[in-house]
Amino acid sequence: MAELIEVRRCGSRDEARQHGLVLTAVGIESYLVPQETGVALYVAETDADRAQEQLALYERENAAESPSWRPSGLGGHGLEAAMAYAAVLTFFFAAQGRGAFGIDWVAAGAAQAGQILDGAWWRTLTALSLHGDLAHLVANLAFGMVYAMLLAGLVGSGVTWFCIVLAGGLGNGLNAALQTATHTSIGASTSVFAALGLLAGFVQCARPAPWRPGLRRWAPIAGGVMLLAFLGFGGERTDIGAHIAGFVVGGGMGVALAFGGQRRLRSSRVQWVCGALACGLFALAWGAAVSG
Repeated sequence: MAELIEVRRCGSRDEARQHGLVLTAVGIESYLVPQETGVALYVAETDADRAQEQLALYERENAAESPSWRPSGLGGHGLEAAMAYAAVLTFFFAAQGRGAFGIDWVAAGAAQAGQILDGAWWRTLTALSLHGDLAHLVANLAFGMVYAMLLAGLVGSGVTWFCIVLAGGLGNGLNAALQTATHTSIGASTSVFAALGLLAGFVQCARPAPWRPGLRRWAPIAGGVMLLAFLGFGGERTDIGAHIAGFVVGGGMGVALAFGGQRRLRSSRVQWVCGALACGLFALAWGAAVSG
């Protein structure tokens, strides 16, 4: 039997097992041996050099991808922007109920499929700020703020709200393309489920780990789908198509952020530009709605 060499001393059995899985993934057999000062990881002497290289590579990648940084600009925790989201939805709910400024807000801004497909793109966004009743508003405020604050801690508040607004609008557009021309919907729930999709997609792919065994690697996506099923399919007035469309579009954006933009997210300029774009896009949509 080949002589065994200790290649790592880990603080816990779970940590040692994780390192062992890394080696197993590249075809190196390892052995865990409890010690007084932790758990030692042993490999055959002939595999020792390659094992050291693979473990060093794993540790470097793990450190580089660690989400310990807080995005700069617009507050990484996202509380201020979440409160602004609540204020905007509350304002439009009050304006809608009072017919403020002589505007029929629902007629001007609802996501009416036929009109969207005829070119009224702004309705995909304006519909996100309109709600059928107080319960509808409160549910979207609660879930939307929670998902957005979780995502803001990972990608920054400005990027979060730009992606939520854009994914919500694209989700409504996709839903319109799949519905009959008379289909009409209102509510921020499309963007709420887009936020859930963004979170699931980003977490799934931000720290790729092919050594995760079995189904664990799919846990973020599976959790998102379970929440979608639990929260997005109830009630007779629920627009299931919009919820699914928002989740799918958001999930795609989350994956794109994870693979293409993690380093750029650290920039304060990126956060402020994205935050301004989110506000500008929403304002432009309502400007088109009330002027038309």
